[in-house]
Amino acid sequence: MEEKAQSQAKSKSNQKWIILLLLLLIVLMGVILAVVLLRDNTQSISDNDTPMVGYSTEAKVMLDEDSLQAAVDEAMENAEKAQVALQYQNNAYSTDGKTFSCYIINAPTNLYDMFLTIFADPELTDQLYLTGLIPPGSGFEEITLDHELEPGDHTVYVAVTQVDTDENGNQVIAHQVMHTIEFHVTKP
Repeated sequence: MEEKAQSQAKSKSNQKWIILLLLLLIVLMGVILAVVLLRDNTQSISDNDTPMVGYSTEAKVMLDEDSLQAAVDEAMENAEKAQVALQYQNNAYSTDGKTFSCYIINAPTNLYDMFLTIFADPELTDQLYLTGLIPPGSGFEEITLDHELEPGDHTVYVAVTQVDTDENGNQVIAHQVMHTIEFHVTKP
């Protein structure tokens, strides 16, 4: 009988150690998951540890006079309506499914820098491309997606986010709108 009691006590002691180890493992996994989810390598950190969006190195000043005038005209109309002024062509083309010829500009008369996020799906879960900040009057004639699209026609969803700086020097969203663009992939 005494042997059975010692065996049960030892079994309970082993169970306590197993439970304790499992709890420590769960806590460790939670800490690792939190670190991975909170880490963002695409943003720089300012002196006050506020995440900041950096400028896009691929954006360039757009000099086509007719396009700039059209953008100015559209921006003036949109400014009166307090809308986001984006100048773009509704079609972009690629022969490899990854690099697209396009025309996307932050209108020169916009008051705000903006960044673009392009998604392959209307649920906005399949991100294809993310820019840095695009100053007014700058934009893209070519972009390279994060992953390739299959041959064919694709409607992509472009989130246009205008960024302002508040009185504390923190970046805040001024306006955000969605556009669609048709991406066409033809394999040679």
